[in-house]
Amino acid sequence: MAGIQLEGIIKNYGGFRAVKGIDLDVRDGEFVAFVGPSGCGKSTLLRMIAGLEEISGGRLKIGEKVVNDLEPRDRDIAMVFQDYALYPHMSVAENIGFGLKMRGLPAQERQARVAEAAEILQITQLLDRKPGQLSGGQRQRVAMGRAIVRRPQVFLFDEPLSNLDAKLRVDMRTQIKRLHSLLKTTTIYVTHDQVEAMTLADRVVILKDGEVVQQGAPVEVYSSPKTRFVGEFIGSPKMNVLDATCVAGGGGATVNVGGLPITVSGRDIPVEGRILVGIRPEHLTVCSSEEAMFQVKIDVLEPLGSDTMAICMLDGQELTARLAPDPALRPGNLLHLKVAAQDVHLFDAATGRCV
Repeated sequence: MAGIQLEGIIKNYGGFRAVKGIDLDVRDGEFVAFVGPSGCGKSTLLRMIAGLEEISGGRLKIGEKVVNDLEPRDRDIAMVFQDYALYPHMSVAENIGFGLKMRGLPAQERQARVAEAAEILQITQLLDRKPGQLSGGQRQRVAMGRAIVRRPQVFLFDEPLSNLDAKLRVDMRTQIKRLHSLLKTTTIYVTHDQVEAMTLADRVVILKDGEVVQQGAPVEVYSSPKTRFVGEFIGSPKMNVLDATCVAGGGGATVNVGGLPITVSGRDIPVEGRILVGIRPEHLTVCSSEEAMFQVKIDVLEPLGSDTMAICMLDGQELTARLAPDPALRPGNLLHLKVAAQDVHLFDAATGRCV
């Protein structure tokens, strides 16, 4: 196994710079997720690590070796794609072992490696079937098996679950997490789905417009977003961001949202006047009218079984609260809500940066 170092990595397409000088160290055995909206550069970055895209500038190391000019086959990586890319005329066993056959490994060793990978992925009973006889989740496990048998230094996953339905995605997330726990191979995983990134990765790297805007453990980027973009992108449902005014002083601030003041103490707030207040839906709780920070009218209810999303209006701004199921909740009802001061995020209205 090996770590990966990106030093000032750049990718240009003509006059357009898609990746803008990224520095990143991925530790040996670490699981890192690249996450961000479409067009942020995450797949381009992964393809440069794989050798499928030429690096325009900077240096890339896998282990102790600079690999900028190495062919993909010489980088000792294995990649799992969004589409399974299985040979339809071959059996599952033949698909998994095909790369080993091309490398000239003896048949007995190929069979042993295929059997080992199949056991890890719990697909031993499928080895004689053709891809057309498999479900989407089973096909993706075959594609993962093809990567495992190579015993690479690095696994690269490029949105491998996006073609699966919701239930299969959850099942496959568990399989991938179990696989990493077992093999401990350095892994980079690209996804636009922040739930996948948060549940799978040791570290999340959030990209926007070809740059890293924040990285850290999933709980860190959720709890302490450095920008409005990160606050809204990480977390489901997304963070409420409300226009407010701020009066600083006395080691804290008073933030006025929808005509109601919230006191935020223990912070040095360098901004006065217009400010943005971020509150996650799950941090809003129902309370008595005496405790309430917000009195809002329910506009729309979205019951999800385990909880209910109440979309409300606060002084012309939409506010979503994640609440426990309650048959008494109805559109048009008044809700009294509060939030703990430590769960209030403040962003500069001009720059979007956390203050």
